[in-house]
Amino acid sequence: MSLEAHNISIAFGGLKVLKDVSVAVQPGVITGLVGPNGAGKTTLFNCLTGVAQPQQGVVRLDGEDISVYPLYRRIQLGVSRTFQTPRLDLDASVLDAVMMGFYSRNKPSLFGAAVSLPSRRRLERQLRAQAERLILQFELTADPYQRSGALSLGRLRLLEVARAIASSPKYLLLDEPAAGVDEHDRALLAKAIRRAAGDEIGVLLVEHNVGFIAELSDHMVAMVRGEIVAAGKPHDVVRDEQVVTAYLGGHRVAA
Repeated sequence: MSLEAHNISIAFGGLKVLKDVSVAVQPGVITGLVGPNGAGKTTLFNCLTGVAQPQQGVVRLDGEDISVYPLYRRIQLGVSRTFQTPRLDLDASVLDAVMMGFYSRNKPSLFGAAVSLPSRRRLERQLRAQAERLILQFELTADPYQRSGALSLGRLRLLEVARAIASSPKYLLLDEPAAGVDEHDRALLAKAIRRAAGDEIGVLLVEHNVGFIAELSDHMVAMVRGEIVAAGKPHDVVRDEQVVTAYLGGHRVAA
């Protein structure tokens, strides 16, 4: 059981962005993905989530080849992600934004004519209660009906993570969720990620805050110029010579 990229290669305009990259996200494991700008981290995310398709190699979800499946299909199968720039309807309430996560995973028939009106109302109440719990866990706002656009950038990132978790994913891919997030909210984020892993959700985390990702991850992968140069325990990866030179500017980080 895993979300796996196997021997993935992709090029744009002749430039190899990913070169024979293999990585696996395991249930209940937090995998950290680090690398300098241009290392190919986001492109790998896009291949795993259906935003891009690999030109070579295979993406598998629990053994099934999903290489050509679009983003929405992968969400339905249990692969959820966030983006570097939060993709949210800023005019929607915080509550509605979180509830969109529930709707994104469930089939339309669950809410359609095949379900009786009392059943739909009961389900709506249940989902609303779950969304309100997520809002409390992330301390997003005291008013669930507040407009999402009124939140700070840091809280918008947390809102997108809450929405992703609301989709009940098997695998959760987070692209720089702590960027612009203050220390208090980073602690909330870390707690939520650990809780997700504790629920046997596989987590793939990209983050430029090396201390944050090293402390949080069970396993770490480092990329440089489209290739994996190190993988293993975080304290070993952040001390790897290629990682120190290419990503950390020659300065070692405690982990």
